Amino acid sequence: MGADFVYASSYVRSQERKLLSGEQFRNMTESKNIDDICKILQDAGYGSEGNALTAANYQDVLKQAEASFFAEVKELSKSSKALDIFCYPADYHNLKVLLKSEALGVDRDELLMESGTVSTGDMSKSVRERDTMLLTENMIRALDEAVAVHARSNDPQMIDFVCDKYCFADIGEAAAKSKNDFVEGYVALWIDTINLKTFARVKKMGQPWKYFENVFISGGSVDMQVFLDSYDEDFKQAADRFLPYDIAKAVNDGGEAIDTGGNFTMLEKICDNLLVEYSRGAKTVTFGLEPLVAYLIARQNEIKAIRIVLAGKLAKMSPDLIRERLRETYE
Repeated sequence: MGADFVYASSYVRSQERKLLSGEQFRNMTESKNIDDICKILQDAGYGSEGNALTAANYQDVLKQAEASFFAEVKELSKSSKALDIFCYPADYHNLKVLLKSEALGVDRDELLMESGTVSTGDMSKSVRERDTMLLTENMIRALDEAVAVHARSNDPQMIDFVCDKYCFADIGEAAAKSKNDFVEGYVALWIDTINLKTFARVKKMGQPWKYFENVFISGGSVDMQVFLDSYDEDFKQAADRFLPYDIAKAVNDGGEAIDTGGNFTMLEKICDNLLVEYSRGAKTVTFGLEPLVAYLIARQNEIKAIRIVLAGKLAKMSPDLIRERLRETYE
């Protein structure tokens, strides 16, 4: 199978050299001029002559860049369905936006993302007209269940939980069909980090363990019972239960930050770093699907870091505080 990706793998290796380094991000956090930061990002390929990246339009430029990266790698991959694991989150993000907009009677189409498997126009039609012909079976289930659950609870967060559950059902199916150990391992770790973050938030909300049962996502390495056995403990007490799993560091260090100060930032950062660390395993693969997947992970992480820097600068946060929030880079 690796021979099928000889050109694609070589191409993304060349593109990896254009990724921003950790040092460049650290320098950007120290910069006192946001226009200088935007110039660095423009030189790195974000924006164009006709649509230069600025502090005012950076969100739109980054959305366009993300969609462009996805489209480029999808074409290189000979339309491998495995790469849909990166597109489904945009589909389900759009589903969430449209359902919440419907519930509130507002129009928030400017929040829709173009990098899904279903165009924003088709997704809008599917939700507004309940025409589900272009949706996956899991998307249809998510639409029906989210509407029903929200009607009962009037809790918009339940729309998120329901959509996330079915999003990862689609992601898991795409990973399984890839028959690629690297892709399947990445998705399992990704699901574990989502379950851990959900577990922490549900505990913080004071919800009963039955609530967590309803929003737990299957397909990860950590069984639901491990979380349930830890439900009435603080993270320090629960840490030993997670030692056999790759999320142990997130439970221990991120959990400590939650126990001592109620701060979720550390947990989220460590979870993201674990996924980046996993993706570096693709560097040992010369040709194959792995370099393409790792490149998309790196680009997603880079775009997230750019948002952290620019949002922090606009909010006049200190360089130290911005750096605290930055994730590891792929280098």
